[in-house]
Parts: sequence; structure tokens; C-alpha cells
Amino acid sequence: MNQRKVVLPLVLILSSMVTTGCVTQDTYTGTDTPVSERKINKEAAARQRVQLGLTYLQKGNSEQAKANLDRALAFAPNLEEVHIAFAYYYQSVGELEKTEQAYRKAIDTSDVTGDSYNNFGAFLCQQGKYAESEKMFLAAVDQPLYTRSASTYENLGICSRKAGQISQAQHYFAMALKYDPRRRTSLLELTEIDYEEGRYAEAKEQLSRYHRVALESATSLALGIKIEQGLSDEDAVRRFGILLLAKFPQSIQAKEYRASMH
Repeated sequence: MNQRKVVLPLVLILSSMVTTGCVTQDTYTGTDTPVSERKINKEAAARQRVQLGLTYLQKGNSEQAKANLDRALAFAPNLEEVHIAFAYYYQSVGELEKTEQAYRKAIDTSDVTGDSYNNFGAFLCQQGKYAESEKMFLAAVDQPLYTRSASTYENLGICSRKAGQISQAQHYFAMALKYDPRRRTSLLELTEIDYEEGRYAEAKEQLSRYHRVALESATSLALGIKIEQGLSDEDAVRRFGILLLAKFPQSIQAKEYRASMH
């Protein structure tokens, strides 16, 4: 089975944050009034610090990243985005226990969104905590105004398959396709499941459906070879093999196919 990663739209969340500036000068321009007397927007200031912290993290400067996230937390300790950013930071530096703690704080905020539940579910799935991961994903799709249901149901399918719950995985992939019929990963996952379960005719139909919405890949062509071998259709096997060798001659799948021909 191909190991696919669960989808985390963290970058989307963080890139959409408001970047309203916070106060940096010591006094108002043209006056002697201290800035400390000015009412600043603490949430906007926190969001700016989050953006700055994540920029530092992307550049590999974890020290400055942490300093800015700490400032963000001081400005807005109950802001979901701050805790999501901390989760991303801690996961990046390998602090998995603190990552989980940050996610739990995020989903405990009053402004929690489906994105936090989805991201936490993805993290839990990566840690092999499948039952709790499923709860988080389902909580995500239950959130008002949540727009990434297809992605989350696909995550549920991937995680269920990793847990060995094949029927459940099929159900969730089917749900993902109801929201987005062109969901390529879900189509390919269902094809693989049908093949592994010995349902070669169904797998062939699923692969055809996949190829109607996605370009042929070394993975999909190699899967086609296996399916047609299961159906004992040597002509179809040969056609898939020719395509694989012509389009992806250097791929691992092509090398394996060549080896099988000898």
C-alpha cells in the first residue's frame, strides 16, 4: 500500500491570518504621550507575532521563532491561531508531547474552528492514535462554516486504512468523493483497496475513473498492470506495461516491470 500523508491545511490557515500592524514606537508622533497609554489591538498584535515567528521558523531560526510566538501568547493567550502556531513550532523541532498539548489548547479556545480539529486529527493519526484521531476529524466536519470536508473525509479514510479498518476507510473515501468527485487520492486509495481485496473488476473501474480526472502516473500504471494480471488479461497488461516504460522509464515501477519480464 502506498503511504500517503494526511492533509494539513495549516499553511492555508496561517497565511490567511490578518497582519494588522501593532505599535512599535515609544511615543505618538508629534506628542509626548507614551505608547503604553494607547489601546492596541492585542489580537492583531498576536497575529503579527505569529506570522513573524513562523517566518523565522521557515528560515531555520527556531530561537527567534519561539521568541515571537511567546510574545504572541502574551498578547492573546486564548487565541486559537497562537496555539496552532505553537503546535506547528513544536512539531517542527520534534517536541511531540508539547505539540499535542498545544493542539489541545487550540481546540479548547472559544474561537476554535474545524481547521484546528483537522490538524490535530492529522497529528494524532501520525502518532498512531487512530480512535482519537477519528474523533477530531469528525469534530472538524461538524464545525459551522467548515469548507474542507472533502479533505478531512479523505484524511479519515487514510487513517482508517492505516489502522486496518478497511470497510471504514472505504466509507470515508466515498464520503470525500461525494464532496469532491475529482478527489484523486481517494479514487486511487479505493482502487488499491479493491485490488487488495481481490475485486479486480471493481478495481479496474475505479482506476478508469481515476484516469478520467488525473494524469497517468507510474503508480497508477503499475497498479493497472497488477489489476489486469488479476483479470488474466495479458493484452491489457502489455498495454499498461508499454505506457509505463514509455512515460516513466526511470521509475521504480518501470524497473520492477522490466525485471518481471525476464
